[in-house]
Amino acid sequence: MDIKLFVCCHRPEVVPKHPLLIPLQVGAALASEHYPGFLYDDTGENISYRNHSYCELTGQYWVWKNIEADYYGFFHYRRYLYPRSSAGRPYCIRRMPTLDLLDGLGYSQFAQVIFQHDLILPKGENMYVPVREHYASAPFHHREDLILMEQILSECYPDYIDAMDGYLSGEVCYFGNIFIMKRELFQNYCAWLFSILREFDERKDTSTYGSQGSRVNGYLAERLLGIYCTHHQALRKIELPRVHFVPESVARYKKQAVNLLLPPGSRRRSWVKAIKVNGQNG
Repeated sequence: MDIKLFVCCHRPEVVPKHPLLIPLQVGAALASEHYPGFLYDDTGENISYRNHSYCELTGQYWVWKNIEADYYGFFHYRRYLYPRSSAGRPYCIRRMPTLDLLDGLGYSQFAQVIFQHDLILPKGENMYVPVREHYASAPFHHREDLILMEQILSECYPDYIDAMDGYLSGEVCYFGNIFIMKRELFQNYCAWLFSILREFDERKDTSTYGSQGSRVNGYLAERLLGIYCTHHQALRKIELPRVHFVPESVARYKKQAVNLLLPPGSRRRSWVKAIKVNGQNG
């Protein structure tokens, strides 16, 4: 069985030489150079030039249209999955993706875990607020974009309405556009996902959004992945924790750790802020 786990990078990051990992430069059409040893999302049929709004999805689209495999997976240069389903937390933090670290996390047995499932997701995170509200309150997100996405989904895929309402009304989020899927499922998911995002592009002008806000298609895709997986309950699936790599300064490392423990927009973060303010006022 052919497993390809693509590590999406928009800069020349280190990707360990591992049989399952394939470094993929995303947004290559907008870059000043092609990184040595990478695949590039600007060859064949592609939307590489739309990377500012589609983010890592330009790599996913390119793989969908140009690469054959039995299982497809997508990681980021700083976010991988690792096969320890018994882990209590949804993530751990490390400095860099060394081969020793990956082997220590069980990557040598990862293939067997993949073969046993149709779908592998990152562990869902309970944000303690509905997914709709979390999206609306998250930095650089716009509530009206999610409303439009819901309208499009209801019109184009009415059989997904129950899953959409259930997921967006719930409090568990699946972040990062990170997953592993069996071939047939991946093909179906991409056809569904990109048809919705294409319709969104036709109806919404985001040209006034800033550099972060313009990533709207990537933001919406995170919620669409949750809806899709909610709809397909009968799949053989498993949730695995993430490992986040934070190679910058200690200060940045600590900030990332805080954001993981207290995600922006979550009720947990609001509670901590309220306690801190009340303490200062007291």
